[in-house]
Amino acid sequence: MAQERRSNKKTFSSAGGLTILYTSGMTNNKAFGSLLSRIRKERGFSSAHQFFKGAGGSKGLGLAFSSYWDIERGKKLPRSWRLKAIMAALGLDPHSPLARELVTEYFKALSGSDELLRILSAPAPAGGDLISRELAEAAIHQALAQRSVNLTIEQWKLRTRDTVTSICHSYLSNTSGWVTVRELSEATRFKPEEVRKALKALAAGGLLEFSGDKARSPFVGKVVKALPATPATAAIKAAQRTIWNKWVADSRLVDAKRMTIRMSKTGLDAYRQHLAKAVSLACIYENSAEDRQDSAIYTIEANIFRTYPRD
Repeated sequence: MAQERRSNKKTFSSAGGLTILYTSGMTNNKAFGSLLSRIRKERGFSSAHQFFKGAGGSKGLGLAFSSYWDIERGKKLPRSWRLKAIMAALGLDPHSPLARELVTEYFKALSGSDELLRILSAPAPAGGDLISRELAEAAIHQALAQRSVNLTIEQWKLRTRDTVTSICHSYLSNTSGWVTVRELSEATRFKPEEVRKALKALAAGGLLEFSGDKARSPFVGKVVKALPATPATAAIKAAQRTIWNKWVADSRLVDAKRMTIRMSKTGLDAYRQHLAKAVSLACIYENSAEDRQDSAIYTIEANIFRTYPRD
Protein backbone atom coordinates (compact mmCIF):
# COMPACT_ATOMS: atom_id res chain seq x y z
CA MET A 1 0.00 0.00 0.00
CA ALA A 2 1.22 3.47 -0.81
CA GLN A 3 2.44 5.47 2.18
CA GLU A 4 2.91 9.23 2.54
CA ARG A 5 5.02 11.43 4.77
CA ARG A 6 4.84 15.19 4.75
CA SER A 7 7.16 18.08 5.49
CA ASN A 8 6.54 21.77 4.97
CA LYS A 9 7.98 21.65 1.47
CA LYS A 10 7.72 18.19 -0.04
CA THR A 11 5.43 15.17 -0.29
CA PHE A 12 6.97 11.74 -0.91
CA SER A 13 4.89 8.92 -2.31
CA SER A 14 6.19 5.37 -2.57
CA ALA A 15 4.50 2.27 -3.93
CA GLY A 16 5.98 -0.93 -5.30
CA GLY A 17 9.54 0.43 -5.01
CA LEU A 18 8.71 3.49 -7.16
CA THR A 19 9.25 6.83 -5.43
CA ILE A 20 7.80 10.09 -6.76
CA LEU A 21 8.75 13.48 -5.33
CA TYR A 22 6.34 16.41 -5.46
CA THR A 23 7.42 19.93 -4.54
CA SER A 24 4.55 21.43 -2.63
CA GLY A 25 5.14 24.74 -0.88
CA MET A 26 2.99 25.41 2.16
CA THR A 27 2.05 28.84 0.79
CA ASN A 28 0.61 27.27 -2.36
CA ASN A 29 -1.18 24.65 -0.26
CA LYS A 30 -2.86 27.43 1.67
CA ALA A 31 -3.85 29.19 -1.55
CA PHE A 32 -5.51 25.98 -2.76
CA GLY A 33 -7.21 25.39 0.60
CA SER A 34 -8.48 28.96 0.73
CA LEU A 35 -9.95 28.66 -2.77
CA LEU A 36 -11.59 25.32 -1.92
CA SER A 37 -13.12 26.87 1.22
CA ARG A 38 -14.45 29.82 -0.77
CA ILE A 39 -16.03 27.59 -3.42
CA ARG A 40 -17.56 25.36 -0.74
CA LYS A 41 -19.27 28.40 0.83
CA GLU A 42 -20.42 29.66 -2.58
CA ARG A 43 -22.03 26.28 -3.23
CA GLY A 44 -24.21 26.69 -0.14
CA PHE A 45 -22.23 24.82 2.54
CA SER A 46 -21.59 27.20 5.42
CA SER A 47 -19.07 24.93 7.16
CA ALA A 48 -16.54 22.28 6.19
CA HIS A 49 -18.30 19.75 8.40
CA GLN A 50 -21.68 20.43 6.77
CA PHE A 51 -20.15 19.80 3.36
CA PHE A 52 -18.33 16.66 4.55
CA LYS A 53 -21.56 15.16 5.90
CA GLY A 54 -23.54 16.25 2.83
CA ALA A 55 -21.01 14.57 0.55
CA GLY A 56 -21.51 11.23 2.30
CA GLY A 57 -18.67 11.54 4.83
CA SER A 58 -15.58 9.39 4.57
CA LYS A 59 -17.38 6.93 2.31
CA GLY A 60 -18.25 9.63 -0.22
CA LEU A 61 -14.92 11.48 -0.23
CA GLY A 62 -12.55 8.66 0.62
CA LEU A 63 -10.95 10.41 3.60
CA ALA A 64 -11.67 11.31 7.22
CA PHE A 65 -13.04 14.71 8.18
CA SER A 66 -9.76 15.66 9.89
CA SER A 67 -7.96 15.06 6.59
CA TYR A 68 -10.48 17.15 4.65
CA TRP A 69 -10.20 19.91 7.25
CA ASP A 70 -6.40 19.83 6.85
CA ILE A 71 -6.86 20.36 3.10
CA GLU A 72 -9.02 23.47 3.57
CA ARG A 73 -6.51 24.80 6.13
CA GLY A 74 -3.66 24.35 3.66
CA LYS A 75 -1.83 21.69 5.65
CA LYS A 76 -1.86 19.15 2.82
CA LEU A 77 -3.15 18.42 -0.66
CA PRO A 78 -5.61 15.69 -1.65
CA ARG A 79 -4.80 12.91 -4.07
CA SER A 80 -6.06 13.69 -7.59
CA TRP A 81 -8.88 11.13 -7.41
CA ARG A 82 -10.00 12.59 -4.10
CA LEU A 83 -10.02 16.08 -5.62
CA LYS A 84 -12.26 14.71 -8.35
CA ALA A 85 -14.65 13.34 -5.70
CA ILE A 86 -14.64 16.69 -3.85
CA MET A 87 -15.44 18.58 -7.06
CA ALA A 88 -18.29 16.18 -7.85
CA ALA A 89 -19.72 16.59 -4.34
CA LEU A 90 -19.59 20.37 -4.79
CA GLY A 91 -21.54 20.02 -8.01
CA LEU A 92 -18.75 21.54 -10.14
CA ASP A 93 -18.94 20.90 -13.88
CA PRO A 94 -15.42 19.73 -14.89
CA HIS A 95 -15.48 22.28 -17.72
CA SER A 96 -16.67 25.22 -15.60
CA PRO A 97 -14.48 28.25 -14.77
CA LEU A 98 -14.56 27.37 -11.05
CA ALA A 99 -13.38 23.81 -11.72
CA ARG A 100 -10.55 25.05 -13.92
CA GLU A 101 -9.55 27.61 -11.29
CA LEU A 102 -9.46 24.95 -8.56
CA VAL A 103 -7.48 22.45 -10.67
CA THR A 104 -5.04 25.19 -11.70
CA GLU A 105 -4.43 26.09 -8.05
CA TYR A 106 -3.99 22.39 -7.27
CA PHE A 107 -1.21 21.95 -9.84
CA LYS A 108 0.42 25.21 -8.77
CA ALA A 109 0.60 23.80 -5.26
CA LEU A 110 2.01 20.51 -6.54
CA SER A 111 4.72 22.12 -8.68
CA GLY A 112 5.53 24.99 -6.35
CA SER A 113 4.99 27.62 -9.07
CA ASP A 114 2.86 28.45 -12.08
CA GLU A 115 5.68 28.60 -14.64
CA LEU A 116 4.65 25.44 -16.50
CA LEU A 117 0.96 26.28 -16.23
CA ARG A 118 1.62 29.64 -17.90
CA ILE A 119 2.93 27.76 -20.93
CA LEU A 120 -0.28 25.76 -21.16
CA SER A 121 -2.54 28.78 -20.63
CA ALA A 122 -0.71 31.08 -23.07
CA PRO A 123 -2.98 32.31 -25.88
CA ALA A 124 -2.74 30.40 -29.15
CA PRO A 125 -0.92 32.12 -32.01
CA ALA A 126 -2.84 34.02 -34.65
CA GLY A 127 -4.68 31.71 -37.00
CA GLY A 128 -5.69 29.29 -34.27
CA ASP A 129 -8.54 26.87 -34.87
CA LEU A 130 -11.18 28.60 -32.69
CA ILE A 131 -13.90 29.77 -35.05
CA SER A 132 -15.96 32.90 -34.39
CA ARG A 133 -19.00 30.92 -33.17
CA GLU A 134 -16.93 29.22 -30.45
CA LEU A 135 -15.44 32.54 -29.40
CA ALA A 136 -18.92 34.06 -29.19
CA GLU A 137 -20.13 31.11 -27.08
CA ALA A 138 -17.12 31.48 -24.78
CA ALA A 139 -17.83 35.20 -24.33
CA ILE A 140 -21.51 34.52 -23.58
CA HIS A 141 -20.70 31.82 -21.02
CA GLN A 142 -18.22 34.13 -19.33
CA ALA A 143 -20.93 36.80 -19.10
CA LEU A 144 -23.37 34.26 -17.66
CA ALA A 145 -20.80 33.18 -15.07
CA GLN A 146 -20.47 36.78 -13.92
CA ARG A 147 -24.26 36.95 -13.42
CA SER A 148 -24.44 33.70 -11.46
CA VAL A 149 -25.63 33.62 -7.85
CA ASN A 150 -25.96 30.86 -5.24
CA LEU A 151 -28.78 30.12 -2.84
CA THR A 152 -28.27 28.63 0.60
CA ILE A 153 -29.57 25.17 1.43
CA GLU A 154 -32.31 26.74 3.56
CA GLN A 155 -33.38 28.99 0.69
CA TRP A 156 -33.57 25.98 -1.62
CA LYS A 157 -35.72 24.16 0.93
CA LEU A 158 -38.05 27.17 1.12
CA ARG A 159 -38.17 27.54 -2.64
CA THR A 160 -39.27 23.92 -3.07
CA ARG A 161 -41.56 23.56 -0.07
CA ASP A 162 -44.70 23.53 -2.28
CA THR A 163 -45.88 24.31 -5.81
CA VAL A 164 -47.25 27.80 -5.12
CA THR A 165 -44.04 29.00 -3.44
CA SER A 166 -41.83 27.52 -6.18
CA ILE A 167 -43.83 28.92 -9.09
CA CYS A 168 -44.24 32.39 -7.54
CA HIS A 169 -40.48 32.58 -7.00
CA SER A 170 -39.82 31.53 -10.60
CA TYR A 171 -42.27 34.08 -12.00
CA LEU A 172 -40.80 36.94 -10.01
CA SER A 173 -37.20 35.93 -10.85
CA ASN A 174 -38.08 36.34 -14.53
CA THR A 175 -40.07 39.57 -14.27
CA SER A 176 -38.57 43.02 -13.74
CA GLY A 177 -40.06 45.51 -11.26
CA TRP A 178 -42.92 45.18 -8.81
CA VAL A 179 -45.58 42.51 -9.39
CA THR A 180 -48.95 42.61 -7.67
CA VAL A 181 -50.64 39.66 -5.96
CA ARG A 182 -53.45 39.99 -8.50
CA GLU A 183 -51.06 39.69 -11.48
CA LEU A 184 -49.38 36.63 -9.96
CA SER A 185 -52.77 35.06 -9.26
CA GLU A 186 -53.96 35.65 -12.83
CA ALA A 187 -50.73 34.36 -14.39
CA THR A 188 -50.51 31.19 -12.27
CA ARG A 189 -54.19 30.53 -11.54
CA PHE A 190 -53.39 30.28 -7.83
CA LYS A 191 -55.80 31.84 -5.36
CA PRO A 192 -54.75 35.33 -4.12
CA GLU A 193 -54.56 34.14 -0.52
CA GLU A 194 -52.24 31.28 -1.58
CA VAL A 195 -50.01 33.72 -3.46
CA ARG A 196 -49.89 36.15 -0.55
CA LYS A 197 -48.92 33.39 1.89
CA ALA A 198 -46.12 32.21 -0.44
CA LEU A 199 -44.79 35.74 -0.91
CA LYS A 200 -44.60 36.33 2.82
CA ALA A 201 -42.62 33.14 3.31
CA LEU A 202 -40.24 33.97 0.42
CA ALA A 203 -39.69 37.46 1.78
CA ALA A 204 -38.92 36.07 5.25
CA GLY A 205 -36.30 33.81 3.65
CA GLY A 206 -34.59 36.68 1.82
CA LEU A 207 -35.72 35.54 -1.63
CA LEU A 208 -37.77 38.63 -2.50
CA GLU A 209 -39.13 41.95 -1.26
CA PHE A 210 -42.82 42.06 -0.30
CA SER A 211 -44.47 45.40 0.41
CA GLY A 212 -48.19 45.98 0.74
CA ASP A 213 -49.75 43.95 -2.06
CA LYS A 214 -46.76 43.69 -4.41
CA ALA A 215 -43.41 41.92 -4.59
CA ARG A 216 -40.16 41.98 -6.56
CA SER A 217 -37.16 39.69 -6.85
CA PRO A 218 -33.45 40.52 -6.40
CA PHE A 219 -32.58 37.72 -8.85
CA VAL A 220 -33.95 39.35 -12.01
CA GLY A 221 -31.22 39.25 -14.65
CA LYS A 222 -29.23 36.74 -12.59
CA VAL A 223 -28.53 33.05 -13.17
CA VAL A 224 -29.25 30.95 -10.08
CA LYS A 225 -26.72 28.10 -9.99
CA ALA A 226 -28.15 24.61 -9.78
CA LEU A 227 -28.12 22.86 -6.44
CA PRO A 228 -25.18 20.42 -6.26
CA ALA A 229 -26.11 16.73 -6.29
CA THR A 230 -25.13 15.34 -2.87
CA PRO A 231 -26.84 13.05 -0.35
CA ALA A 232 -27.77 16.16 1.67
CA THR A 233 -29.57 17.78 -1.28
CA ALA A 234 -31.23 14.68 -2.75
CA ALA A 235 -34.62 15.32 -1.10
CA ILE A 236 -34.63 18.98 -2.18
CA LYS A 237 -33.78 18.12 -5.79
CA ALA A 238 -36.45 15.40 -5.81
CA ALA A 239 -39.06 17.91 -4.59
CA GLN A 240 -37.95 20.38 -7.25
CA ARG A 241 -38.27 17.75 -10.00
CA THR A 242 -41.74 16.70 -8.79
CA ILE A 243 -43.03 20.27 -8.79
CA TRP A 244 -41.61 21.20 -12.18
CA ASN A 245 -42.45 17.92 -13.92
CA LYS A 246 -46.12 18.42 -13.03
CA TRP A 247 -46.08 22.14 -13.84
CA VAL A 248 -44.44 21.62 -17.24
CA ALA A 249 -46.76 18.68 -18.02
CA ASP A 250 -49.74 21.01 -17.56
CA SER A 251 -48.15 23.81 -19.64
CA ARG A 252 -48.73 24.51 -23.33
CA LEU A 253 -46.11 22.93 -25.61
CA VAL A 254 -44.62 25.50 -27.99
CA ASP A 255 -42.11 23.41 -29.93
CA ALA A 256 -40.40 20.01 -29.83
CA LYS A 257 -37.68 18.14 -31.70
CA ARG A 258 -36.83 14.46 -31.46
CA MET A 259 -34.26 12.14 -33.02
CA THR A 260 -33.32 8.52 -32.27
CA ILE A 261 -29.70 7.73 -33.08
CA ARG A 262 -26.97 5.24 -32.14
CA MET A 263 -23.72 6.73 -30.82
CA SER A 264 -20.76 5.78 -28.66
CA LYS A 265 -20.28 6.90 -25.05
CA THR A 266 -17.60 9.32 -26.28
CA GLY A 267 -19.95 10.76 -28.87
CA LEU A 268 -22.72 11.10 -26.29
CA ASP A 269 -20.43 12.97 -23.89
CA ALA A 270 -19.41 15.39 -26.64
CA TYR A 271 -23.01 15.96 -27.72
CA ARG A 272 -24.15 16.55 -24.14
CA GLN A 273 -21.71 19.45 -23.90
CA HIS A 274 -23.14 20.99 -27.09
CA LEU A 275 -26.69 20.50 -25.82
CA ALA A 276 -25.90 22.11 -22.45
CA LYS A 277 -24.45 25.12 -24.27
CA ALA A 278 -27.48 25.38 -26.52
CA VAL A 279 -29.86 25.47 -23.55
CA SER A 280 -27.86 28.03 -21.56
CA LEU A 281 -27.44 30.26 -24.63
CA ALA A 282 -31.19 30.90 -24.50
CA CYS A 283 -30.28 33.53 -21.90
CA ILE A 284 -29.09 35.90 -24.65
CA TYR A 285 -32.73 36.31 -25.71
CA GLU A 286 -33.90 37.05 -22.18
CA ASN A 287 -35.61 40.36 -21.43
CA SER A 288 -37.21 40.40 -17.99
CA ALA A 289 -38.33 44.02 -18.54
CA GLU A 290 -40.38 43.10 -21.64
CA ASP A 291 -43.98 44.35 -21.83
CA ARG A 292 -45.88 41.69 -19.89
CA GLN A 293 -48.86 41.97 -22.23
CA ASP A 294 -46.63 41.08 -25.17
CA SER A 295 -44.39 38.38 -23.63
CA ALA A 296 -44.50 35.12 -21.72
CA ILE A 297 -42.17 33.00 -19.57
CA TYR A 298 -40.91 29.82 -21.22
CA THR A 299 -39.25 26.74 -19.71
CA ILE A 300 -36.66 25.11 -21.98
CA GLU A 301 -35.91 21.46 -21.32
CA ALA A 302 -33.45 19.07 -22.95
CA ASN A 303 -33.75 15.35 -22.23
CA ILE A 304 -31.72 12.42 -23.53
CA PHE A 305 -33.15 8.92 -23.06
CA ARG A 306 -31.29 5.63 -23.56
CA THR A 307 -33.98 3.65 -25.36
CA TYR A 308 -32.13 0.46 -26.35
CA PRO A 309 -31.05 -1.92 -24.94
CA ARG A 310 -33.74 -1.89 -22.25
CA ASP A 311 -32.65 -1.98 -18.62
